[in-house]
Parts: sequence; C-alpha cells; structure tokens
Amino acid sequence: MDKKKTPGLVITELMLVKPGDDFTRTFIGEIHRETDSDGKPVLSCAVVINDGTAWSRATTEEELMKNMDELCKMKLDCKLHSHAGITVRIFMEVFFLN
Repeated sequence: MDKKKTPGLVITELMLVKPGDDFTRTFIGEIHRETDSDGKPVLSCAVVINDGTAWSRATTEEELMKNMDELCKMKLDCKLHSHAGITVRIFMEVFFLN
C-alpha cells in the first residue's frame, strides 16, 4: 500500500507552559527541534505570555519545560520586563537596559 503524500501538511509539536500548580495560568508554546554542529539535539520554544514573548533553548525536553515554566513564573509573579527600560550610551555605544 502506498503512503499518500500530503503537500502543505505541517506537524507542529506543542508544549503546555504553566507556572506552579495553577492550571488557570497556562500558555501554549511551539517546540522546534534542531541539531547543532556536533549532531546533538537542540530544542527551542517560544511562548506568548500576556504582552510579551519568552524564548528558551535546551538539550532535553525536561530542561526546556523547566526553563519555560520558570520564565513564565518570573514574568507573571516577579513582573519580569514590566518596566519599559531606559537607553544609555557607554563608550559611544547605545545599550538598552531593562
């Protein structure tokens, strides 16, 4: 039996991000799998948390899940990047501080 090819079909791997045990604060992230120059797996994920986006990269799914949960917790509970930030000039270079 021939496998039917489905042009344009893209399979997306999703990840549920939730800080702590509160299921009312959950967000969905999309996982991207790659390999580095040494052939080791690299996973990356981006998730929109209210008005911002958090990104993380890791070598295992467990590490990626832990990173994303912690980033979500820092954004929601610790107000990470809630300040608009300032721009300063240091040695003729402009730096954004937040």
